[in-house]
Amino acid sequence: MRTPIFLTLLLALLLSGCATFNPPAKQHKAALDDFMYALRWQLYPEAAAHFTSEHREAFLNRMENLKDLNVTEVRLKRVELTDAGHRAETLMEMDYFILPSTTLKTLQIKQSWSSLEPEAAGNVFLVTTPFPKFP
Repeated sequence: MRTPIFLTLLLALLLSGCATFNPPAKQHKAALDDFMYALRWQLYPEAAAHFTSEHREAFLNRMENLKDLNVTEVRLKRVELTDAGHRAETLMEMDYFILPSTTLKTLQIKQSWSSLEPEAAGNVFLVTTPFPKFP
């Protein structure tokens, strides 16, 4: 009878220890990499999952209304971590063109990211700022 309780406590201890091995900076990098990949390959629902609920729908609407948008590259220019790694300011650049034009343009994307549950194991980093408009 004591074995299930012991195993449950051991499992809880192991899971809570995972946050120690996966620091916020590493978690933010993983979220940022996923977001940039989704943006580059125009996987907008996947990219939208990285926004807080207040900005998610606006991002999806903007991107889905640009039917002729072609993304050629997304690159990270700068990351500044603050608040012991639970907040980040990023600067990305996205090269794109919108048909029928073939002129390559660059959109600067400044974003604030935040770990919504900094004390919880498995921090969740989300974009807390709206996606910029295309010029």
